[in-house]
Amino acid sequence: MADSQAAEKLYTLTEVAKKTKISMPTLQRYKKLYQNRIPSRGQGRSQRYPEEALDVFRQLKKENISRRGRPRKNAAAKGTPAKRGRKPAKQAAAKSGEDLLTLTQIGQMTGISYPTLLRYSKNNLSKIPHKGTGRARRYHPEAVEVFKDLRSKSKRGRKAGKPTAAKAVAARTTGRRGRPPKSVDSGDLLARVADLEKTNKKIERDLEKIEKKLGKIRIVMR
Repeated sequence: MADSQAAEKLYTLTEVAKKTKISMPTLQRYKKLYQNRIPSRGQGRSQRYPEEALDVFRQLKKENISRRGRPRKNAAAKGTPAKRGRKPAKQAAAKSGEDLLTLTQIGQMTGISYPTLLRYSKNNLSKIPHKGTGRARRYHPEAVEVFKDLRSKSKRGRKAGKPTAAKAVAARTTGRRGRPPKSVDSGDLLARVADLEKTNKKIERDLEKIEKKLGKIRIVMR
């Protein structure tokens, strides 16, 4: 019995990979998932595999290949792997026979910023020719003129409550009650200057009288 075990050929997992043409990561996965089916000797790093284990690994490879699923129809017809994710807007438009546009493309054509286009689309969607919903929404070419018309009628991002430059200038040139200031005639202005001069002279005379009176006052020290 001991002689038969000594004569038994045992392989490391690296040697199994060379003989079966199966990659090491795949063999490690088979070893973890199907340890009850794979005959082996020892444990850990000293684990070895007899000759019959090679056929078991090959059988596991065949079974796992059949479980990988069928290729997609489009990929099989074209001979190329199918790409995941959403199709580009141009491909979707070409298949539908329509030249649909994204908001980014409309922004390049009209010079309107993307946030502004998004706001127009949200507030005036019923007026804008489009197709689809959400991020997949695309716009017909005639939507370009609609966006331009909305831009011409809008206040171009003017926020409510903040006066524009024109309003600020008008506010500075008007009175407190919103009325424009009265125009001052040159004759009235000269008359006011003359009155100020008379008042100034009167004040000077009054000051001279006060000085004279103060000069007559004597301070008596006891």
